[in-house]
Formats: sequence, structure tokens, C-alpha cells
Amino acid sequence: MRKSSLSPGELGRARGLFVLFAVLNVVSFTLLSGNIITLYVLRVGAGNFLVGLLSSFMYIAYLFLFFGRRIAAKWGIVPLMGRFWMIRYLMMLPILASPFLAARQYTEAAYALIIFSVLGFNIARGVAIAGYNPIVGQIAAEKDRGAFLSRVQAIQHLVTLVLAVAMAFVLGRSAPLYVYSLFILVGIAAGLIAASIVFRFPEPIQSEPPHKRNLLRGLKDAFSERAFRIFILLYFCASLLIYMVAPFLVVYFKASYLQPDNVVLFFLVFGSAGAVLMALVSGFLIDKIGAKPLFFLFMAVLTLVLIPMVVSPPVKSSWGLWIFACGVLLFFNLGQFGILNAGQTYFLGAIKAEDRLDLGVIFFVTLGIAGALGSVLGGVILQTLESWLSRILLPAAGPDLQTRVFQIYFGGLALLSLITLLFVNAMENLGAYPIRDAMAAIFSPRDLRAISLTHRLRRVQSVAEEKQTLRAMGEAHSELSLDDVLSRLRSPRFTIRTEALQALADLPLNETAIQALISEVKNHSFTTAYLAADILGNRRIREGVPALRSSLYSKDFFLQGKSMVALARLEDRESLAKIRTNLSGTTNPRVIIHAASALELFRDVQSIPLVINKIGMKMQPYVRDELILSIAGILGFGEWFYPIYVGFLEGAGTGIALLRDFVAKAESPRVPRELLEELLDRLPQRNRSQYTAVAVELLETAEIVVSEVSVSDCLSAASRNPQLIKLERFLFLVAATIVWYACRPAAPY
Repeated sequence: MRKSSLSPGELGRARGLFVLFAVLNVVSFTLLSGNIITLYVLRVGAGNFLVGLLSSFMYIAYLFLFFGRRIAAKWGIVPLMGRFWMIRYLMMLPILASPFLAARQYTEAAYALIIFSVLGFNIARGVAIAGYNPIVGQIAAEKDRGAFLSRVQAIQHLVTLVLAVAMAFVLGRSAPLYVYSLFILVGIAAGLIAASIVFRFPEPIQSEPPHKRNLLRGLKDAFSERAFRIFILLYFCASLLIYMVAPFLVVYFKASYLQPDNVVLFFLVFGSAGAVLMALVSGFLIDKIGAKPLFFLFMAVLTLVLIPMVVSPPVKSSWGLWIFACGVLLFFNLGQFGILNAGQTYFLGAIKAEDRLDLGVIFFVTLGIAGALGSVLGGVILQTLESWLSRILLPAAGPDLQTRVFQIYFGGLALLSLITLLFVNAMENLGAYPIRDAMAAIFSPRDLRAISLTHRLRRVQSVAEEKQTLRAMGEAHSELSLDDVLSRLRSPRFTIRTEALQALADLPLNETAIQALISEVKNHSFTTAYLAADILGNRRIREGVPALRSSLYSKDFFLQGKSMVALARLEDRESLAKIRTNLSGTTNPRVIIHAASALELFRDVQSIPLVINKIGMKMQPYVRDELILSIAGILGFGEWFYPIYVGFLEGAGTGIALLRDFVAKAESPRVPRELLEELLDRLPQRNRSQYTAVAVELLETAEIVVSEVSVSDCLSAASRNPQLIKLERFLFLVAATIVWYACRPAAPY
């Protein structure tokens, strides 16, 4: 029975092989196709049409993917790709003779040989890449697929950059044609080594053999899905635009600005730097914000970079030309490769694993048709424009003719690119952030820091480092951290789960996070449940009320206490009766304190007798202090009373003096000042009965009403209680209550 996936060790080895393959392949590709072929054919006198034709072969070859799919059914995916990858480079051997033919003025023969080799090279490639998406889809795991693909691209483009510099130095201003043969020979050797590595890739897992699946039915099912249908259409349009521009940038700078080959190659170095920058940006962002927003971002970059070429400023200085050319190529490649990378990541996320072979064929065929059409159409349009302008509009344009041709050409493409950009928002999100939110995140230092921290979290090597990173993620206050923090709630380490919950207390919460918090309350008693209960209350999450109510009966005192306070914050008055019961029936200091705090938050005047009765029981002074402060809060003067009570605890005289000051400042007390002064004079005396007599008299003559409920009788009875009058702190509360209601401002607290 076949395994359903690769083990971590197998995955690591497969990725290592793939990176090595990618490096060797990009060396061979750089030396055997693209700009080096373009420069060569221009050297032997070819025009825009042949440049476009040769560029189109790379994309026409994608039509041969269908042959690759059929062969894969017999050979297997890895053997298919490996064998045709090798044939691909063997097909380039005849081109080695073309520079010698061109040097001896056999131009047509050289063209024919170049066309034969380049076409064969790309046809073999087209057959081989039928297996590319299934292989990459298995090696690039879903969790970090975008980051892995971007990392591979970064390595590839760095190699391209180094090669471009080396090639520019070797070519100089006018290298002999045989130098191109040396480049091709090295490219063939590197390609053959890369092909040998393909045979060591793991065979992709298929739910059923390709020959047992109906391709047409699979395509019909795929195109019935809105996400796939819209993506393929937009990917075709974006690819068409790219390949109507890319093959002709070299021609543009040579024709409009009269630059030699080696200088153009140095310009291309900066283009490679743009591709590296793309890979870094994509690797950093794509797995967090999703492929769709990056597809939009890079499409916008591609649209904007066409504008300078529409203007084609008449740059006079060499430095100005370098800045212009390098800037254009850098940002064009940033957009071009960004679109292709985001497109492939989006595609792999939009399809099922078993469809990678069949739909991978469609993906590459779409790219191929767009590339071929773009390259050929671009060449035809440019030659037509040149002929038209020279004969009709600009008969005496002279050296400016080529510039005008490209200005019109790039202007039309900029308009088409803008139209395509406007339709990107129609793509399905596939779990990505909405484009507007994603763009805000890209330009937000806070969100970028959060993304950086999520990358760091995946690399942590110790519990201490993981805790530190989670703490920092909470401090970043970014929603982008949420999924990674939630994943840490499944950690086997208690301290990590605790740190994750503390981070959640500071992060924006979605429905997934809310359900995770409720699950914590239900299932993690005696560990982290109380932290989740606290968050539910502080964040006013009403979905948590049922779980919090159940927790009022928990034997976990931490959870019971936090649940009472949370329900009070949520104003769940149905829980009041149980909270009162918990207070009256417990001796646990934590439960007493939290129950009293909950009753304070409810401003539950009816519970004052219960709290006063609790004060008279034997308990630690710090617990009694909490009960006294809670009564003050229920009565409505907790904020005023707290600093006065702190002063009283530091020294009885200080607290009484603060009450005297309050009485003295009152404009028109509801009770004569003399009686209030007498009350305060008798407070510190040992004979508590004298104080009690004055306090009871004042309470009975000046009724205290809170929320339409009189509390005077309750306080009077408590002031006569022999157990309570022994407690100086409670007597101070009674005195403060009388003073507050006698002297408070006219508006109720």
C-alpha cells in the first residue's frame, strides 16, 4: 500500500534535490534561451519577427503537454520528466555549429539550425513539464508552499544575476560569435546533470492512474468551478501582456537608445535583481496574506512600469540612461515573475492534489498559448507599426522612428494591463485576505512586524524562544499573527499554551479564535481554561456565555472565579443567583474575591447584605479589603473611596483626615457638618458603641438609596452587629458611605 505523503525526512531530501535541480536548470536555461539567443540572432542580422518567433517556441511547446500526459500513464511521472529533460538538452547540440555558419555568411542556414534546435529544445521541454506540477505540488507542502517556491525562485534569480554579470564581461562590446557556442556548450552540460537529478525525485501520489481518468470530463469539472475559470482567464491575459513585452525589452534599449550587447546585459543584471526582490517579497508575504493579493500587487507593478516606456524620455547622460533602464528592467521583472509565482501558488491552492497532472497541463498550455501569441503578435505589431509610421505618419522621422513605434506599442499594452488589473478582484480569495486589507498590511509596519514574527515562530528551537516570540506577537496587535498563535494552543507544553492565550488577549479575534477560546474554557480545566474565560469577558464575547455559565459549577477555583467576572462583564444577569450562591458557600479566598468583583460589576445592590455578612466571617485581611472595596463599588463611589481607603490602611488618621477634607469642601451637605464631624471624631475611639450610635442615627435620618433600593437599614443593622463593630475597616466604610452621600455632588455618581 502506498504512503499518502512524504515523511519529514523524505520531504527534506526531496527539497534539497529540487533546489540543486533548480540551480543547474537555471544555469542551462540562461545560457541556452531567452536574452542570449536574442542577442545572438540580432548579431547575425535578424529582425523583430525572428526574435518573436524564437521566443514563441518556448510557449508553443506547451501544446505538447498533452503528449506528456499520455506518456506519463505508461512511464510514470518522474521517468517522463527525466527522460525528456535529457532529450531537451541533446536537441541543442546542433546549434553549436550555427555561429560558424553565420561567420561564413551562411545566414539562412544558421537561422534554420537555430530554429530547429530551439524548437526541438522547447518541444522536449513541453512534453517533460507535464510532470512538473505534480512533482512540485508534492514537494511544496501546503503550509509553506508559497515560501518554498519563492525561496527556490530567489536562488534561481541570484544565479541568473551572477551569470548575467559574467556573460556581460565575457561578451564585452563586440565578442566573436564562437563565444556564444561556449555559452551553449556549458548550458547543455549543466542541463544534462540537472536531468539526471530528476530521476531521484519521489514519484507523485495519484488517486488513480492518469489513463483511467477522462481528461475532457476533468476539464469540464474544473471549468465549472468559478475560482478556476476566472483564474485561468486572468492568468492568460496577464501572461499575454508579459510576453508581448519581455522579448522586446532588449530590442527596445538597443534600438531606441543605441546600446551595445554588453551594456544591455548589464541592464539585465538589474532585471535579475528585480526577480530576486520579487522572490524575497513573495516568500515573506505570500503564505500570510495569500496569493490573490500578491497577484494584484505584481500586476499593478507591471502596469505602472509600462508608463516610463510610453514616455521614453530622451536621456542624454549615460548615468541617466543607466538609472532609467535599470529601473525599468528591475520593476518589470518584479512584476513579471511576481505574477507567475503568485499565479502558480494560487493554482496549486485552487485544485485538488489528484488533479495536478491534468489541470497542470491546462495551466502550462494556457501559459504557452499566451506566451506564443504574445511573442508572435508583439513582433508582428511592432513591424507593422514601424512600416506604417515610416510610410504614412513619419516619413522623415529618422532616428526617432523606433522610439515612436515603441511608445505607441507600450501605450496600448499599458491600457490592456490596467483593464486586466481591474478584474483581478473577481478572483476567489481561497483563504487570502481581501485585496484592500492585504495592501494595507503590506504598507503597515505593525503588520509587517507580525509577519516577520510568524516566520520567526516557525524557526524557533527552544521553549524560551517560542514564548518570547508569542509574547512579541501579542504586542504587535496584528490579525496576521492570529492563525499561528492559535496553532500554539495545541502545544504539549503548558507554558506555551499559556503564552499563546496571553497573546490572544491582545489580538483581533475572528470566529475561529472565539471558538478556540470557548473550547479552552470547556476542555482545559485546572490549566489554561481560566485565561480563556478572562479573555471572553474582557473582549465582551457573548458566544462564550453558555460555557462560562457551566464553569460556575467547576471545581477549578481559578476558572470559577474568572467565569463569574467574565459573566458580569457580559452583563449576564441570569448568572447572578449562582454567583451569590458561590460567594455565600465558599471559604476559598480566590472565589470570594472574584465573586465580590462580579457583584460589583453588576452593581447588585441586593447582594450587599450577603457581602457584609461575609465580611464578618474569619478570613485574611486582604480578602476582607476586597469585600469592602466591592461594597463601595456597588454603592457607586468605588473610584473615590479607593485612595482614601489606601490612606486609611497606611494610617487611620490619614484616612479620617481625607474624609474631613471632603466634608470641608462640600458646599451644602445634606447632613449638618457638626454631625459629620462628630461621626469622624468618634471613629478612632476604643468605645465603638458611641461611634455606632451616631452612625445609626445618621443612617436612619438621612436615608441612603441606590438604584431605588434603600441600604440604610442594612448598614444600620450591620453597625449594631457585635462581630462587625470589632472591625475598624468596616466601620471606616460605614463612615465613608455616610460622608459620601451627605456631601457628594448633586449629580448621582
